[in-house]
Amino acid sequence: MRFAINLRRPETVLGLIFIALLAYLIIVPLIVLIRTTLVWGPADLRLRSVHVVVGELTLYHWRQMISGALAQAAFYRPLLNTLTVTTITVVIILVVSSVLAYLVVRTDLRWKKLIANLAVVPYILPSWVLAQAWLQVFKNSNVGMSPGLLEYYLGWQVPDWLVFGPIPIAVTMGLHYYPFGFLLMASALSTIDSQLEESAEVLGASRAYILRKITLPIIMPAILSTILLGMARAMGTFGTPAILGLPERYYVLSTQIYSLLRTQREGQAFILALALLLIAGVGLYLNNRVTSARRSYTTIGGKGVKRRPAPLGRWNTPVALAIMAFLLLVAVFPLALLTWSSFMLNAGDWSLSNFSLHYWIGESNPRFVEGEPGILRNQAIVGGLWNSVKLAVIGGLLCGVLGMLIGYVVVKGKRQPVARLLEQVSFVPMLIPSIVFGAIYLSLFAVRRGPIPALYGTFAVLVLVTVAKQLPYTVRAGVAAMHQVSGELEEAAVVLGAPWWRRFRSIMFPLTRGGFVAGSLIVFITTMRELSLYILLSTPSNRLLTAMTYRYTEVGYEQFSNAMTVLLTVIVIIVTVIVQAWQRTDLAEGVGGR
Repeated sequence: MRFAINLRRPETVLGLIFIALLAYLIIVPLIVLIRTTLVWGPADLRLRSVHVVVGELTLYHWRQMISGALAQAAFYRPLLNTLTVTTITVVIILVVSSVLAYLVVRTDLRWKKLIANLAVVPYILPSWVLAQAWLQVFKNSNVGMSPGLLEYYLGWQVPDWLVFGPIPIAVTMGLHYYPFGFLLMASALSTIDSQLEESAEVLGASRAYILRKITLPIIMPAILSTILLGMARAMGTFGTPAILGLPERYYVLSTQIYSLLRTQREGQAFILALALLLIAGVGLYLNNRVTSARRSYTTIGGKGVKRRPAPLGRWNTPVALAIMAFLLLVAVFPLALLTWSSFMLNAGDWSLSNFSLHYWIGESNPRFVEGEPGILRNQAIVGGLWNSVKLAVIGGLLCGVLGMLIGYVVVKGKRQPVARLLEQVSFVPMLIPSIVFGAIYLSLFAVRRGPIPALYGTFAVLVLVTVAKQLPYTVRAGVAAMHQVSGELEEAAVVLGAPWWRRFRSIMFPLTRGGFVAGSLIVFITTMRELSLYILLSTPSNRLLTAMTYRYTEVGYEQFSNAMTVLLTVIVIIVTVIVQAWQRTDLAEGVGGR
């Protein structure tokens, strides 16, 4: 009887519907991905040395990648490169984010508010901005490119390993993704009860001992989350390794997947995708094991107080100036440099006499970019920009609505297995690297499957992959918002006989509209600057500005692609500023920037 009653509850019905939807959007693609590695595909018909029957089971792809002719070049070397780049990236993220978080939260550093706001700017920028800016500074004629800033003004040809390869890839990704760690660790540091550390000081403990035995164990969940997120982002990023690695044939797993798919070797490519997924899963497992080993990280009690900021004394201003210079170099200089580059008519000539608006508003000229007009009068680029904005708006709204509904189910049915399962499944995409997620959807929708037609090359598949990948952000916003609404309000409406849809429309949604707006706008901004997720799915019939930017970069039209990058970044920044003004939010206040 109780089971039948629970089955008729709105949150249970919605939960079952959403579990089925997410199973199709997340679980089914994973199954298809695995199956593709175990069967002959149409592209395998070109093989002459083996008998191929399309759709028949085979271990050929696995043998090729594990012990065959492709193994060393296509799997083991990119795997080693991925682990190398990811390790260096995570170290950079941890060092930069922890130092910034400590100085902002635990000291009397000057200009905290400005520093805290500048510290998160790099993540607002597209991931490849720092990579493009790196090339503009360090590239030289030794690698067959036009001179960069250092060679043009100083005559210094930097070593090739500083232009392309693991060091520039890891540095630029680390400087792009450190805001994750900064926000997580700053939040953790700001909630520590000062009585713990002050009691240790009274007992004669040194600062180093307090840091090692009290502070670090307390913020360990934030550190592990930073490592996990850093790993997932570094392994799944495509743009930066492609720009700073492919010209010198330095492959990581993400770029190797792209290369194999371009040559129609889906089975081998998806084995690499599974390898990335396995690494992410191992990282999540280790994170859970470490955090669960200690049952409680609680430090906030009824009488807890925050620790007084440590004085920096005469070092305050020099340290603040050094941090400001670093943040301006990371957050402002790259965009300024790309803007400057987009006004250079001929690459490598940084003089004012070479200044031109051709790549912005110029008419078609066969001498430049094969006759492409400037980006603001180029119909293909305007169409790509419109597709990006349309996708971001539709994806943001769909994710926002689904996030609120799933949040409602999770909060209202928190004691039911359906709600718990739904919450867990909805967070799976966050742990899957973006390039892998794009590969999964390429595998699922490349051909017709039952009543679902082949969607590859359509705008619909871009919407689906956006909703599935970005949904965790709006679910978190939805759960947080729904927790703030008292159940008495909806119970009163039930007593008055209001149906569920009217209760949600008239009570729950208006009271949680802030969470809907915040979640939708996060998805909008993320979608606008996303490349790794769409590089395998964007086609000439459904161009996206990010994919078009990479295509122009790939063929060497750097000023043109830099202008497109600047246009995209300016749009994202304007939207972010408008959102903060509209919602009256200030991120700096949340991390101690006053």
